[in-house]
Amino acid sequence: MLSTDPPYYNNIGYSDLSDFFYVWQRRSLQTIYPRLMSSMLVPKAEELVANPYRHDGVTGAHTFFEEGFRSVFRRVRESTLPDFPITVYYAFKQQESNATGEASSGWETLLEGMVQSNWRITATWPVRSELTNRMLSQGTNALASSIVLSLRPRPQDAPAIDRRGFVSTLKAELPQALRELQQGAIAPVDMPQAAIGPGMAVFSRYSAVLNDDGTSMTVRAALARINEILDEVLAEQEGDFDVDTRFAIAWYRLNGFGKGKFGDADSMARARSTSVEHMDRAGILTARAGEVTLLSPAALDEIYADTPYDPAADKIISAWEVTMHLSRLLQSGGIPAAGELLATVPESIDKDLCKELAFLLFAISEDRKQTKDAVEFNALGTAWSDIVAASRTAVTQLTLE
Repeated sequence: MLSTDPPYYNNIGYSDLSDFFYVWQRRSLQTIYPRLMSSMLVPKAEELVANPYRHDGVTGAHTFFEEGFRSVFRRVRESTLPDFPITVYYAFKQQESNATGEASSGWETLLEGMVQSNWRITATWPVRSELTNRMLSQGTNALASSIVLSLRPRPQDAPAIDRRGFVSTLKAELPQALRELQQGAIAPVDMPQAAIGPGMAVFSRYSAVLNDDGTSMTVRAALARINEILDEVLAEQEGDFDVDTRFAIAWYRLNGFGKGKFGDADSMARARSTSVEHMDRAGILTARAGEVTLLSPAALDEIYADTPYDPAADKIISAWEVTMHLSRLLQSGGIPAAGELLATVPESIDKDLCKELAFLLFAISEDRKQTKDAVEFNALGTAWSDIVAASRTAVTQLTLE
């Protein structure tokens, strides 16, 4: 049986890092472990990382890493118990982009090794494994979860499929899988990573995915298609929101929380059967001197510094407004304050849509390189389960009072 957290491509060279400690340990332990401490520094040649300085450049390092992974998974395939899956942990964020979409050499090579060694992915679990107070997470959108892939041997008679059939299957299966991930405790920043699991589960069930010219689709091309469908799913969710929220999403995508022209906002609002004046009265935006600005959580915090916001008394309420207030209270008062607000949100607002909105706004702010917004919306999506639990406690206290 095997459960492994493999090396992350070129992310960390542990043998280089361990030299810092080894040189001191060797001074005190060489007489006790003469064979183990026989070298001046830690052996590095066989370490399975893509280090271009050891393997004649980037291409050589990639080849070494890829061949090593294929060898590992092939040997495991030959010796593993058939009754149990193997599990592989991965927590390396996609960070490379090219003309065909977002990709990661680490993910690509890991998955290539699995697929070519006749493994298929059967399940995916995001596991909250990374401390939010670690140095890497301070003020950044660092991953909060590891992604655990469950693998079983792919049957020898697994069929092939053409590219069109693969994409159709992805579009049929991936949206539901992504919604199930959203309903769990996954952070928005982890969604692109987690989406790889269900997407590659489709890809890896086939012996080959054939392009129009008869060649086999690469893992990188499959990852690009998975990312495209993830974007489509998030975009399709916009249709579930009320008209004011749909306007605010579109305006945020164009201007963030910055200023935009009134004429543009007016045209966009009319196309969505609402009006700028209506949303100004609703407390979603301000329209002044020919300019329109969405009210950010920070701006709302100033407006409601002395008078608390009461969703139950809000005559013109929307999912957008609730989400902005939840975000500001989470930042200023923590989970208890956000939970108290959520407890008073009327039933006319679908609370699950507020969570979906946090995920969507995180994705938009990431694309816009709005790091502060992305951190705040990611925090809201990450803390959602705790906020819901706090809201139930608040409801119980209100009932007793």
